[in-house]
Amino acid sequence: MQRVRLAVIGSTGMIGRVHVDAITRLENASLTAVAAINPAPLQEQARQLHVRAYTDLDSLLRDPDVDAVVVATPHPSHMSVVLKAARAGKHVLTDKPIAVAVSEAEQMVQAARSAGVVLGVIYQNRHRPESQKAREVVSQGLLGKIYRTSMVHATARTEAYYHSRPWRGTWSGEGGGVLLNQGIHSLDLLQWLGGMPRAVQGVASAFRHNIEVEDFATALLEYDGGGQGTAHCSTVQAPNDVRLELYGDLGSLAMADGSLTWHKLATPMDEFMASTDASTRARLPHQTEVLEFPRAATPVLPSIQDFADALIHGREPAVSGEEAIKSLELCNAILLAAHTGRRISLPLDRQEYDAFMRDIRARHAP
Repeated sequence: MQRVRLAVIGSTGMIGRVHVDAITRLENASLTAVAAINPAPLQEQARQLHVRAYTDLDSLLRDPDVDAVVVATPHPSHMSVVLKAARAGKHVLTDKPIAVAVSEAEQMVQAARSAGVVLGVIYQNRHRPESQKAREVVSQGLLGKIYRTSMVHATARTEAYYHSRPWRGTWSGEGGGVLLNQGIHSLDLLQWLGGMPRAVQGVASAFRHNIEVEDFATALLEYDGGGQGTAHCSTVQAPNDVRLELYGDLGSLAMADGSLTWHKLATPMDEFMASTDASTRARLPHQTEVLEFPRAATPVLPSIQDFADALIHGREPAVSGEEAIKSLELCNAILLAAHTGRRISLPLDRQEYDAFMRDIRARHAP
């Protein structure tokens, strides 16, 4: 395989159009088909792009000229689409989050493995240069043992945004709010760089929007070894504040707005605390490096490019289905903690979370 032939499912939606545009810019992939429910905009899109159009998923999956599908439908539909695609022998790249619940994601991973197809998930922020640099610093042990994390993903969404699609802001149609939809990007970076916590506590509410799911959520994270972290997500804040901070025995990283600030301690924290003669307000000498990175014009392009390259060279994509489960598990755990008022240990009890979802959907059923 020299060039991967892709079809976008949900191609006429906002996210689908973004993926279509990215694919047309790639050298290692080509757009073969588009698929959506509404035939009028779909046919017009297909005509402009000179590709095939499908309103029926089964017909698309029978197309021998489609090597893989890119799923850009609302995330509660991801599992059914992926299971069908896997059975049809098609590789799958799905938008984030991989699913609503970890139990669903595990079914998707197993189906892909059994069918011998590749399952990847789009988390484009991992491909940003500042994220890649942060990962390099952490993986090389240059921060030492990380003992504190801090993540904020606070943006603004209007009431009109939530009511522009019938599934948004509902438990049945979305399966969660800001944690699962917007904040999942930063939760993914948090666990990718800072590791998975061993337990979480949380609070969440529909604070300023007339919706069922949360638009405001905060979590306390507990790590092995005694480290702690915080995570806050909201769609009620302006100006936006999206940042991630990691603190370790050898220094710290702060990532925000395309920049990475790296504080390098002259002496490891433990050594300094044990050896300094100062009793109060002791200042540990450090060196600060600020790295600036350009923003990508088409953010999802590297994710799709990596997926196509993985198929061509027979390797795993940067974010496999198994890898994508981690951020979803963290999100599920925070939601369960917030709605039960309990400290939730990880790994998450899959059956308990599924029971919680059934109950909360039943309580909000029309």
